[in-house]
Amino acid sequence: MIKAIGHVALQVPDLETSVGYAVQMMGLREVEREGRSAFLTHGAMHHSLQLIQGPRAALDHIALEADGPAGLERLRDALARSGVRVLSERPQEPGLAQALRFLGPSEVVVEVYAGMEGGQPPYVPSGVRPRKFGHITLKSSNLRELQGFLTSVLGFKLSDDIGPGLLVFLRCNPDHHGLAIAAGADGHHHYAWEVDGIADLARLGDLLDSQGRCFLWGPGRHGAGDNIFTYHHDPAGAIVEYYADMERIYDDRPPRVWDAADRRAANLWGASFTPEFIEDGLPNAARGEAEGG
Repeated sequence: MIKAIGHVALQVPDLETSVGYAVQMMGLREVEREGRSAFLTHGAMHHSLQLIQGPRAALDHIALEADGPAGLERLRDALARSGVRVLSERPQEPGLAQALRFLGPSEVVVEVYAGMEGGQPPYVPSGVRPRKFGHITLKSSNLRELQGFLTSVLGFKLSDDIGPGLLVFLRCNPDHHGLAIAAGADGHHHYAWEVDGIADLARLGDLLDSQGRCFLWGPGRHGAGDNIFTYHHDPAGAIVEYYADMERIYDDRPPRVWDAADRRAANLWGASFTPEFIEDGLPNAARGEAEGG
């Protein structure tokens, strides 16, 4: 039903600063402005990041790509059976052929679409351009409820569970995770970009240092996912992960369960995450703002 993670949409208090950072530091290209939204891409697709001028930094919605129009119809039926509130049954942003939005558990707004415009021209980037939009990590006050919805209604599979019940990793394709959920106040923890290798992570660290910034955590290697990771804040306060070498799962291996005290789940190379790191991130936007997209 869901074949890939599409993009994330964030409300930001200073749109120009956030767009400038995404272009100059993250190597994205601004494709289009529509109303109070800017749409940016890392490649040929219309957008892989949407930034929206808003009153505060917050998660507006997450976007998932369906496996075609038939997958979107199957989702529509599944949502109806589950009594899920549908917010819109047509695209709310440019570049999408078909889309619907709904309100999931933990008040996260989810957009599922089929058919995004491609054909964006090649460009020479500034900053450290990612090769792929990788995943989104949410926070939930009822992790198991949100996990159950994503697996039973949207068809995600559990890859790893730290705690158990502290942090779960869910996949919709061979990538170890496209969505993760951390236990905490409802909201957004980080969004993540995949790069070709550790040399790109080193370039990012040097670039951040040249701008008076630094990594929040990393480089390290997650035990859950096996990826080499770095995290930093963007100007709006959202956490951005850049990573390389994530595990790919091509069979139905059973989920791995890690003890919360085992620091290797979070970092094979050294220190685990701190409580402050898990509590960081952005809240969900107010419903009325989220529906405006």
